[in-house]
Amino acid sequence: MSLAEFRSRFPKACTCLEQAKKNQRTGQAYLLIGDQQDTLHRFALAWAQTAACLEQTPDGSACNQCRPCQLFQSKSYPELYEIAPQSKSRIITIDAIREFENTLSLSAQPGRLKIGLIASADCLGDDAQNAFLKTLEEPSRNTMLLLTTTRPRKLLPTIRSRCQALLLLQNRQQYPIAEEHGLFQLLSRLHRNAGVKNALESASAISTILANLKSDAQQYVDENWDARWENTAEGNKSLQKQLTELRQIRIDSEYVRLREELVDAMQTWFQQRILIAAGVEQKLLPHPELLQCSEQLLAKPPPLAEAEQDLRWTEEFIRALKANVEESLALDALCLAICEKVGVAKNLSD
Repeated sequence: MSLAEFRSRFPKACTCLEQAKKNQRTGQAYLLIGDQQDTLHRFALAWAQTAACLEQTPDGSACNQCRPCQLFQSKSYPELYEIAPQSKSRIITIDAIREFENTLSLSAQPGRLKIGLIASADCLGDDAQNAFLKTLEEPSRNTMLLLTTTRPRKLLPTIRSRCQALLLLQNRQQYPIAEEHGLFQLLSRLHRNAGVKNALESASAISTILANLKSDAQQYVDENWDARWENTAEGNKSLQKQLTELRQIRIDSEYVRLREELVDAMQTWFQQRILIAAGVEQKLLPHPELLQCSEQLLAKPPPLAEAEQDLRWTEEFIRALKANVEESLALDALCLAICEKVGVAKNLSD
């Protein structure tokens, strides 16, 4: 794999990186920002091969002949260390990042570039990001760090500021939580005249998804809770109370993060629904990954005014959640509003 694969889509980024390689001015840390994690990962590996290549070509691209290039092509480059979210809650924990740092500190063969690749870096918790800062500021000798993200705002400013940013946007997005729980199939059932029963069943199913996310958040905190705190607090009721409150705060924070990703997917669905209602050609739609759940919508698009109203109700639903309106009530109101001829949720925050 080489940057040549991406030159037609990202000519500026490829030229910049190849010139940096040619002039021996490659950076120590790069933040690859895009909207498709798979593309970001493949681009990161292509740049890693180019940076590790020992036989520089005149234009700075990888030679595909030297030993490092051959190892990359066979997916066996030993100095490439990768980390990605593994748990159901899609979090890279502080323990995982510390293990990654320890592995990255291992010695490499003479002349070989060590590469640390963090896929979906936005899944680093705040503690893990803070722990990683020192490595990011002072990476070991002959080391390059690559971070990929589709949600750069989830990264701390201190992380972003220490990396060279590369924009690799394709007007695409991935919603793994929504896809895993079948959210788009549920949303496809919401339309005028779908009926009260369908509306409430859909709202209940989405509430179940949220309940599962809450369980995921609790499991994540439990798995990463330091038992030494409990031992320290033994016999100290005041400290035990503080630890209980801290634990709940962490669960709530993680749940809100997961819920935001789900709600963002909901908003994206209704935004694309407007484009379909407006008659935008299917090949021009920004989220083709949603079309497999949109057969009925494509066959019979809603009136544009109706689609716009549904998006406004969805945005009002989001505001209601931020105002701490009870989730199930807000969902019932949203689904009933979309499925009935006359909306019953003119103000979800009331």
